[in-house]
Amino acid sequence: MTFANLPLFGVLGGLAALAALLFVLQRLRTRHIEVTVPTTLFWLAAARDAPVRVFWGRFRHWLAYLLILLICALLWLALAGPEAASRRAVDFHVLFLDGSAHTAKPADAERALSALKADLQSLPTDRREVIWGGAFNLKLLRAGEDALLLDQRLESLTPDAAPSALKDQLRLLSIPGAWPERLELVIYGRAPVDAETLAGLPGGIRVTRGVDYPAPQTGAGIVAFGIAPALSGDPLRVDALMTVRAPSPAATDVIVRLDDAPLAAARVKRLESEDGRAHFAVRDLPAAGGVLAASVVDAQGSALDNVARLRLPTRRVLPVALAPDVPVLIADVIAADAGMASSDPAAAAVVVRRAGSDFGAELPALELVPAATQTDAFVIGYSDQDAHAERVLRAGAEALGLDQIDAVGLASTLQRQVSVAVEPAVRRRVAVWEELFSAEYNLTDSRGFPVFVARALRYLAADPVWHSYVAAGKPLPTAVGGAPWLGRPEPAVDLLGAQFAPARAGELSGQAPALIAALLSEDVTSGRPGVELPAYTAPGGGAAQDIAAWLALLALALLVGEWVLHQRGLIP
Repeated sequence: MTFANLPLFGVLGGLAALAALLFVLQRLRTRHIEVTVPTTLFWLAAARDAPVRVFWGRFRHWLAYLLILLICALLWLALAGPEAASRRAVDFHVLFLDGSAHTAKPADAERALSALKADLQSLPTDRREVIWGGAFNLKLLRAGEDALLLDQRLESLTPDAAPSALKDQLRLLSIPGAWPERLELVIYGRAPVDAETLAGLPGGIRVTRGVDYPAPQTGAGIVAFGIAPALSGDPLRVDALMTVRAPSPAATDVIVRLDDAPLAAARVKRLESEDGRAHFAVRDLPAAGGVLAASVVDAQGSALDNVARLRLPTRRVLPVALAPDVPVLIADVIAADAGMASSDPAAAAVVVRRAGSDFGAELPALELVPAATQTDAFVIGYSDQDAHAERVLRAGAEALGLDQIDAVGLASTLQRQVSVAVEPAVRRRVAVWEELFSAEYNLTDSRGFPVFVARALRYLAADPVWHSYVAAGKPLPTAVGGAPWLGRPEPAVDLLGAQFAPARAGELSGQAPALIAALLSEDVTSGRPGVELPAYTAPGGGAAQDIAAWLALLALALLVGEWVLHQRGLIP
């Protein structure tokens, strides 16, 4: 048994004080003393000298004492707000209102909000708070705030086209010392919880579900949508691939639009259908920065997962000027890459030359430097004065494909450490030991050699990067089609070097042109419930569970019984 209004020591102390006070009052008795006075002038003095209530020498009437003590004790316990231990195993409640795509259907969202409001009334204001779980977790009601503020703060909120942020909220609740040790998180909505997350929670955190939903109807939705270099080999075109989940994949039709203009149905090729999924492809789309949108018609599922959009990359054939004295292997790599072409310096975007040459002096350059004049094997020169050297160095190896090179083998052959460094420069440059391009070393024979040359030239040309897909709640995949941006942080795609995951579907600010994220969530489309959670029971909800009311009724019944006993003369 626990108590909502008083701590246990307060309840026990109050019972002890009641017992002592009633014992003292029980010792008081009325004793009349007859005093004869010659005149009423002495009445006050006689009343003072012969008080009516005095202490009796011997304690009697134990039945009367125990009866009144029981009545007062019942009233005191009712005032303390008793709760069954199974109903009050926590000190604090966090009510989580799911505002993600999982609960985007109007009927589901309305049912969740109604249940939350009903349960909110039964919780003390200082021991509960309400969280909105959309793309981000927002605190709707703090502990101590009036529940009347809830409707006002919900006016501007609608379900987000995003997976649930419930896992992030559970991580916050797991921070040691930040929350009460015994805490219950109540989920209002369809947001799923996985077994791994539950297993990692501290023992004092209990997770329940405040709404009992029926099994979801399986609708259609786009669960994968991305792009890849065109199979045709055309460097200025890309292919789009998509996967649709539906109850009947064979009958699922996809409508594809490019810059709001519908594509002919014949261009949308069905690849295969299996395991409740249908796969489609659209070949040879122009890589000119357009917006590609796909949609499916579904009357049963959520409208948020029926549409997916992404921005196509802007690709070009990179003109490269080669100095006459550079190794022929570099010319072979450029000739083999359909996305690059040899050019004269006047029309080139980048140049390959030896150090000290004035060939294409005004262009970003891949320079071949004697190992005797440069300490590091690879030096990346960055022209953005606001860029952070450590950031450029951290991203440089992956950006230029240096992670594909056998640096250990080169160092063993050269008997010298192979390292990477960065430095500020007037314009972008990549300086490499010229000895590495000779047949004596294994660099030119490795698979990483053409990757390095291609990526280095695209980094120098500042080619715009693109990603194969952009999905809400999922980290951006490794950039393709260009070298990752190595300058100052972009707020939309880089956060202190950490993996960036778009919070919701839609355009991302901080990029020009803006990236566009799609929902692409198997959990949302399939309606996966996750781990089955126990149902939440609000404290004090129902007459059968209102212990305080029953205690008060019992005290009233005993009071009536005491009056009957007194009328019959059985107790004073």
